[in-house]
Amino acid sequence: MSFIGAVSSSVRKVLAEYARDVTLPPLIVGAGNFTVPSVLRSGGYAGPITACDVSLYTSALGAYLAGWDLEMRERDDCPALLKGLIRTDTPLMKAASVSLLLDLREVWQGKNAFQCRLVGQYRRSWDLLLAKTCEGLERYRQHIGSIDYQARDGFDLLEHSDPASHTVFAFPPTYKAGYEKLEALLRAAIDWTPPPYREMTDKSLELYEQIARFASYYVVLEKDLPEVYAILGKPSAILPRGRGRTTCIVARHAPTVVVRACPKTMPVGPIWAANTPVTGKELPGFAPIKRAQSLRLNQLYLARRIDYYDGGVDACIVLTLDGKIVGKADFFKQPGTQWKLPDNPDGQDSIYIMCDLAVASSCEKRLAKLVLLLLSSTEVRDWLNAKLNLRLGWAVTTAFSKGPVSMKYRGIFQLYSRKQDKKTGQFSLNYYVKFENSMKENFDLWLKKYNKREK
Repeated sequence: MSFIGAVSSSVRKVLAEYARDVTLPPLIVGAGNFTVPSVLRSGGYAGPITACDVSLYTSALGAYLAGWDLEMRERDDCPALLKGLIRTDTPLMKAASVSLLLDLREVWQGKNAFQCRLVGQYRRSWDLLLAKTCEGLERYRQHIGSIDYQARDGFDLLEHSDPASHTVFAFPPTYKAGYEKLEALLRAAIDWTPPPYREMTDKSLELYEQIARFASYYVVLEKDLPEVYAILGKPSAILPRGRGRTTCIVARHAPTVVVRACPKTMPVGPIWAANTPVTGKELPGFAPIKRAQSLRLNQLYLARRIDYYDGGVDACIVLTLDGKIVGKADFFKQPGTQWKLPDNPDGQDSIYIMCDLAVASSCEKRLAKLVLLLLSSTEVRDWLNAKLNLRLGWAVTTAFSKGPVSMKYRGIFQLYSRKQDKKTGQFSLNYYVKFENSMKENFDLWLKKYNKREK
């Protein structure tokens, strides 16, 4: 899907942090590409979500995600280059057709031979592209889960919603006549009845006055707008966008965040759903990922207090159940002197865990323990040996804690050394673990020891 109005990675990171504190059902004004619902789900929010928009693209996608059918058809005067590309058999096919059409937004008018040739290539591969797009949409729907989408004006949704019972998420567009310009292609090819709406931009003060009535809100601004701050309050997050520009998030009842760097990241998934319990019948596994994908998981799930350094990472993996990500780990090949570990007569190598984390989950409170057990399996060891030309016997890491023991590593890793900072009182704790059990054995151990449920 190639919707132009994507939410930047730095904004996704902060919204994922805020998702943990969302208790009132969200109202999303301007659903766009449904990135905000996706981030909320990834951040652990599993409750109801209501979203609205007035564009054809978002309405076709939203109707599919919400489980209803949008009335649309190919126009009788559809341009010849686009005729026959719109499939309207099911809500899924409608959403896939509209998504793919946007890929042609720069060439659909066929102004020269190159544009005509490119459209022709798309036409010849259309059925295959549709099938792949449908697969992606189905995974997207599985991740987002239940959602209420309404093809409706954002002003109208706010006016008729209870301010005491909802959290508002808004990303006002920064340009006028944006819907008409963005959807020129779709309007030329597809006949549908858009909902009535009032013009909305980041200068629409009426919008912010409506939002200010709500008990909780998060508003993303790509400009410095003092007139908005006078209504909603000062920014809670200031995020760089490059070339000296910043994005601000104005929020009610949210901690202040300042992101100084915004590394490039890549999508990774699918993620283990926050409201899905582990039954014990799943197949544990792992898969290598790129560093940019690992950074995306950091943005979504790494605790805000941790200052992560991504230099020197030699290998990144995700840990999975039935192919869905439950956590990840980054490894660093230790140079020079190794830790003098006990029970290591053969002098086997050790590898340093730069970062390990579990995805947010409201059902599985001890998912971090599962991640530690899976990453210390013999399968991961053998893969690291082959990739990094090592002879591993151990994994080591360092935890920083206010107490003398890290509850996260306790019971799985062994404490190697402990050091306390005299000024701050914080402990630096070195831990180690031996690669000795298979992934299946460690999964069974977690089920027995940490997956205890009330009967």
